[in-house]
Amino acid sequence: MEIGRVLVLGARGMLGRELMKLYGRDRAVGWDRETFDFARLADVKADITKIKPDAIINCVAYNDVNRAETERDKAFKINAESVGELGKLCRELDIPVVHFSTNYVFDGKKGEYSEVDEPHPLSAYGASKYEGEKLLRQNCSKYYLVRTSVIFGTRVEGSESKESFVAFVLQKTKNHEPIFAYTDEIGSFTYAVDLARAAALLLEEQKPYGIYHIVNSGHGSRYELAEETLRLHGLLEGSALRPVTLQDRPRAANIPRKSVLLNTKLPGMRPWQEALAEYLNQES
Repeated sequence: MEIGRVLVLGARGMLGRELMKLYGRDRAVGWDRETFDFARLADVKADITKIKPDAIINCVAYNDVNRAETERDKAFKINAESVGELGKLCRELDIPVVHFSTNYVFDGKKGEYSEVDEPHPLSAYGASKYEGEKLLRQNCSKYYLVRTSVIFGTRVEGSESKESFVAFVLQKTKNHEPIFAYTDEIGSFTYAVDLARAAALLLEEQKPYGIYHIVNSGHGSRYELAEETLRLHGLLEGSALRPVTLQDRPRAANIPRKSVLLNTKLPGMRPWQEALAEYLNQES
């Protein structure tokens, strides 16, 4: 089936922005918080049917990892229940759906995880995302479930999308504030531009439905990501970058210490350092 028109949910987020640029206004319809409430997906079911999309790409998520510990119901409503409803809708329309999940569905004990490894989330956020995975797979068969990790990219001005860790590091530096970065939280990093292209190819090339891990090649700690960001900007020397451990500065959420996503199904993407350099060059 040729993909003509795509409905992008969460079109003003970092990833949604790149998907809209990739498809263009002639092929993509973009919805965001100003257009609909994903937690009330059933209310716009008729509108989605009228659009007659050939596929839906869902970039909506509750992704405040720490706050999810106290807003568990809200996290599960958006990351699980509504994803299940989206799966039902796509089954009724007989169209594929691309949905994004996270490395936080794993507990970190194994360290590196392929698409077939069994999730064991540690946090409310991770549990909500895993529940969404299960409901999506239960409710439809034409799904691309994409797990990714630590996305960085251009944020839409004026949007409510979450700031990336890379942007956080640069803002702290601009304000002459200390940057505390974990040396023992190790994972994969992902450039939104590369993720959008890879996700679109799943549809365009009609890859087999299932779970995919899409991240840039290589891995590192949050400290290494911060360090490389500052180095590329020529800001490392004299910066207030401070190495810390999760024991030094505990988080509200229990997160995996090492949860590197292994891509065993698709051609590997470029190294995260190369992608980061491109992003920072465009932003400067």
